[in-house]
Order: sequence, then structure tokens, then C-alpha cells
Amino acid sequence: DVNASGYINTTDALLILQRYVGPNTTFPAGDWVFESGNATLSGGNSIILNLKGLCYGDLDGNFIPAGCSPMPTLAHAGADQTITGSSTTLAGNVPQSGSGVWAIVSGTGGAVAQTGNPTSTFTGTAENTYTLTWTISTSCTQSTDTVIITFNNPIMAIPCPGIPSFSYGGQTYNTVQIGSQCWMKENLNMGTMIDGMTNASDNGIIEKYCYNNDPANCTIYGGLYDWNEMMGYANMPGTQGICPTGWHIPTDGEWCTLTTFLDATVNCNIWGWSGTNAGGKLKETGTIHWNSPNTGATNESGFTALGTGYLYFNGFFSNLNYLTYFWSSSEGSTSGGIHRYLLYVLAKVYRYDVDKTYGFSVRCVLTN
Repeated sequence: DVNASGYINTTDALLILQRYVGPNTTFPAGDWVFESGNATLSGGNSIILNLKGLCYGDLDGNFIPAGCSPMPTLAHAGADQTITGSSTTLAGNVPQSGSGVWAIVSGTGGAVAQTGNPTSTFTGTAENTYTLTWTISTSCTQSTDTVIITFNNPIMAIPCPGIPSFSYGGQTYNTVQIGSQCWMKENLNMGTMIDGMTNASDNGIIEKYCYNNDPANCTIYGGLYDWNEMMGYANMPGTQGICPTGWHIPTDGEWCTLTTFLDATVNCNIWGWSGTNAGGKLKETGTIHWNSPNTGATNESGFTALGTGYLYFNGFFSNLNYLTYFWSSSEGSTSGGIHRYLLYVLAKVYRYDVDKTYGFSVRCVLTN
């Protein structure tokens, strides 16, 4: 940096050249410190001599020879991201000319799974912000773009204030506070098991189904209930139904409150899949109670949904560890109840109206 500008660039190269050939006798930052010395070698003697040299030229690589080809594709690193979780998918563009590489410029604890993949997975830590560059290069030059990725602190799965757990029907249930709502952390497992071929009836006894008529599955996954049995043969949204005192069957609107709190992109006004990751935030992680790959499962909410499967009809149980259905207390039609559905290969959430005779899982929500 012979002109003391704070940068080494082509101006320095020009000044060095002028000093070398003679027009300049010094530099703005001071002249060279010249060293000279003589060494004489004879016979088999050896000597160590330290030499200093200088190279000058296009030090910042900003000179592109005329007609150089191929030029690199203009790099795009994608939009800045603010996410909740521990990983995200990068959004660099695919080079049409040249090769690309990701680099982490700032931030600690981050890792790019495949540095040469424009859509590689990037893993970071909560409450950290990272600056990454996506650079596409050819032999001529390179193009670089920057993206900033911020990892928010994940939603804390905490028990409901004052009600961390409670007993009902001889079983202990834990609670989880999600936004303004207090939910049971486990599926309801209340009542007497009946065979899947038998229709529940309004006989004053709570009747449940256990997957494959195995009581052990009720212990793990909770009971499966048809809509009318769950509702206690009432049809008022928000009724207590088979829930304990002080709790009730969540309405379609309360399921909407839950899922939109977790994922603002969920659309509660449509049937079918919506949102981005609410389902993943509700699902238990791992593949003990879900089939692989259990896409997007983080359980950040603490809801801990399991892949319970369901009772279809005529004693036909289906899809254990592949999916789960949760009833709401809202009707979609005279013969159908509105439900939420989670699947092992998606992180979204599904909303639909289905026949009330199906056997689905039940969660209770605290009555305010």
C-alpha cells in the first residue's frame, strides 16, 4: 500500500512501476528500504540467504481482458431470510456459465451442507445472524451476491401456567401453552374400548377405539373416537364433550388460532393443505411414532402430535405412523365434522370436512 490509502489496488501497481523505471523517486507512504549484501561461496560450503521480492499487477482482480469468454452468470443469493428452527434451504441461482460456491462471511456455528449446491441446506443456531455469499466464477472473473439469514429463538414448549399436568380417568395428562391457548400435550385416552366393527352408541359410557383393537396402542397413541361420541351426542361448537371439566373440544376457529400462531401463511378459509410449516411444528420429531422422513418435524410448539392412524369404517384401521387426524367440534355439514390432518411427508396442515363415523384422535383445550 505505497500510497497509504488503506487499499492495495491498481493505483499502487502504477506507482510501483513508476518508481521502478525511474519517474518517481519515492512513494507517498515513504520510499523503499533497500537491502544489499554479498555472499561468496567456495568448495562444499553452504549459506542461507533471505531474499525479499515484490510482485505488482492487477492485485484486486478487477481487470478483465477485452473479449474474455465465458463471462459468469450474474449471481443471485436469494432473498434475506428470518426463520424459526435450526436449518433452511438456500436460494442461489443455478449458473448457466461458470461454477458457484457458498461462503460464510460472518456468524458463528453455521454450516453449508454442500458449498457448490445453490439450494444447499444451511444450518445455524438460534439468535444468530449469518452473512453468506454466493459466488459464480469463470476464468475471466466472478460475480458475487450476498444473503443475510437470521435464526429466531424457537417457540418455547412450556406447560400452561398453574396447570403443568392433571389427572383424568385414571391417567395423567401434561399441558402445553401455545400462544394464548392451553392444550393437552397428549391425545385423549378416555373410556372403554370397543371393537372396530362395533358402532359407538349413546349409552352413557364413553367408548373408544384402539388401533387394530389393541389396548397397547391406546396407551401409546390415545383413543380414536367418532364425532358424535366425542361430542357427547351434542352438536354445539366448543362443547365439553368427553373432555374433563374445565376443558372442551376445540372448535374449527380454535384450531385456526393454533395453526396461524405457528405459521402465519396458514389459510383457514380453504379446504385442503395450506401454510408452510405449522404441521412440522406440531409433529413429534424422529421416527419412533412417525414413518421416515417425517418431513419438517420440529415439535417447536411442544404439541407432540403422533402418527396415530385412524379408523375408516367396518373395523378397518389404516396408516399408523403415516398420518394423524384431529377432530374439531365444528360441523362442516350435517353428516361431517371439520378436522385437521398431519402427514409424514409434509410440514403443512390440512383442513377438511369428513364423515362423522370415522375414528380420529382428540385433543382438549382449556376453557377460558
